[in-house]
Amino acid sequence: MAFSELLRDQTERVFGEKVKSAVWLSQPRAAFNGLSALEYVRDEPTYLRVKETLDSIEHGFAA
Repeated sequence: MAFSELLRDQTERVFGEKVKSAVWLSQPRAAFNGLSALEYVRDEPTYLRVKETLDSIEHGFAA
């Protein structure tokens, strides 16, 4: 499974719906050097950085 597919699955679980997930994945984020999560993810280390951010959101920490 590609990193983008893994992120979509995780964001849908975190946000509870596809629309919120798509918005979060497509908007630029300071945490990702001004890129969207989908633009930022190029390899395993960048995927893990986005995953950590989603884990923080899921556990109630702002990102």
